[in-house]
Amino acid sequence: MKKIILSCAALLLAVTIAGCSTDKTVATTTSGKITQEQLYNELKTQYGTTTLQTMLLNNVLEDQYGDKVSKKDTTAELDKLKAIYGDSFDATLKQSNITLDALKTNIRTTLLKKAAVSANAKFTDADYKRAFEIWTPKMTAQHILVADEATAKDLITKINAGEDFAKLAKENSTDTTTKNDGGKLPEFDYTSSLGTDFAAAAVKLKDGEVSPTPIQSQSGYHIVKMTKNPGKGKWEDRKKELKEILVTEITSDNTKLLPYLAQVVKKANVQIKEDDLKDAMAPFTQPAATSSSSAPKAKDSSKATSDTATSSSDSAAATSSSAK
Repeated sequence: MKKIILSCAALLLAVTIAGCSTDKTVATTTSGKITQEQLYNELKTQYGTTTLQTMLLNNVLEDQYGDKVSKKDTTAELDKLKAIYGDSFDATLKQSNITLDALKTNIRTTLLKKAAVSANAKFTDADYKRAFEIWTPKMTAQHILVADEATAKDLITKINAGEDFAKLAKENSTDTTTKNDGGKLPEFDYTSSLGTDFAAAAVKLKDGEVSPTPIQSQSGYHIVKMTKNPGKGKWEDRKKELKEILVTEITSDNTKLLPYLAQVVKKANVQIKEDDLKDAMAPFTQPAATSSSSAPKAKDSSKATSDTATSSSDSAAATSSSAK
């Protein structure tokens, strides 16, 4: 994220400089002076290709799919991140050297990429069934979190013997946020910071049931008592949610995403007038095979060769995943 912000700022500065008189002096020292032309050429050499690629890609995505992504959509995604980080949200942005406006821009770019994939991807029943293994409905439950499996098993034995779950949570849970409320968790599903493995194990429990064995996550070992589980139902009835999983999977993977971005770039008929920057869109225009079964069949599909192709979405994804 920091690299992209710096490179964008650098190129914008370079463009501004290029529009001015090239003999104007920017700085002087005892050893000589630096002109605007020298500064522009240096900025273009260091940041020009990657920044132009980012700017052009954002422009063509906005042109072709901008009407598919509203301000409300961007705000909703931003609110999810704020919910994950809570009071530490602003501090996290500052520590990451990311402005709120930059984060909003990156979120919107990610949503535009998702819109492009969603409009062009063709998913099979096998794809939907695979996504269904990950997907869970929103559930509510209580949990007790402990550091080791032996302690978790001992607590399960006590619960099965009739001891009060809420009381044991207050006395033993290491989750300081929920322990004093009997271990009550906020509503969660497969996308929550608890992790997909946690959700996959929890969804097997019926209302009122306690997990027969501890559920392991990055935080430790959980004992879960299900409060409300609406059930997964049939995959055929969940295609909208499952498509979101599949689209996100593609958007998060450079190799899978590039064929879709290549179609967007091809449709835009991008023409780069400056020879020094002519290869900026090469990752999207050089033909390469793709192994993605749902990828569009386009001759101009290309393999991921540039980190900047998906840098806008990576920052938002990294921000979210680091909260787990």
